[in-house]
Amino acid sequence: MIAFSSVKKEFHGNAVLNGISFQIQPGEFVCLTGPSGAGKSTIVHLLICAEVPTSGTIEVDGADLAALPRPVLQMYRRKMGVLFQDYKLLADRTVSENIAFALEVSGVPDDIIGPRVDELLKRLRLVARRDAFPNELSGGEKTRTALARALAGRPSILIADEPTGNIDPDQSMEILELLKEVNREGATVILASHDQRVIDSLNARVLRLENGKIVRDSVGGYSGASSAVATVDVVKKPVTHAHHPHVPAHHSHASSHAHGTEHSATKKEHVAPHEHHKPHSGGKIKPIGI
Repeated sequence: MIAFSSVKKEFHGNAVLNGISFQIQPGEFVCLTGPSGAGKSTIVHLLICAEVPTSGTIEVDGADLAALPRPVLQMYRRKMGVLFQDYKLLADRTVSENIAFALEVSGVPDDIIGPRVDELLKRLRLVARRDAFPNELSGGEKTRTALARALAGRPSILIADEPTGNIDPDQSMEILELLKEVNREGATVILASHDQRVIDSLNARVLRLENGKIVRDSVGGYSGASSAVATVDVVKKPVTHAHHPHVPAHHSHASSHAHGTEHSATKKEHVAPHEHHKPHSGGKIKPIGI
């Protein structure tokens, strides 16, 4: 479980986040929304440990991210995939090399990297562009390449920061379908977007930020809560134990090749009426075979 507790973040004395608290259960699909400057990207940066809170705590499965030793922090980051709005692709590497890079830095053997890259190229419709460099790609191709790289290590947490900001509506829907598919396969997905069309199409749990505070936490579209059940299935993962005494156990990998949080609870009586989600088929999750 991801848990923000009274988290405050200041930049040059200005509070961007003002004491926010919320939880995200394993397997949830959560949208962070609100106007520009509301604090969405700051939450993303805190989750990937690019920033630390000015005060308050961020825990993943009980482990305080700010207190993780560097080797353990690296392990935590390997369990996470991030799709950045500006892609962050390596300009001197091809599409396939950009995808492979995420595995190379994690020490994955070459005989695993090759087949995994090929798998992702097919899934993201990038086979014909595998040898192209980033400056030769369209906005949609760059987004799909960045998503493929984010998925390379079979992450248990996938964060997408404004993933549809630079692409047309049709391609946006394709990316959203891929994110929903990854979520159905077991990963927790956190999507930051101020695009009303995107939030309405998902009808998932929405955390809306305004002036550094959470002003809404409910299932529905951009404008408000919906009486309907969320259209994004939430996959509840079984409780697992960390492989390292200090490594957050949240979202353990289901594959032997994998490298690497106020809302709902695992017990039904703890879930508010608007927070019920459609259970995954058979109450079991599938391995994250992305």
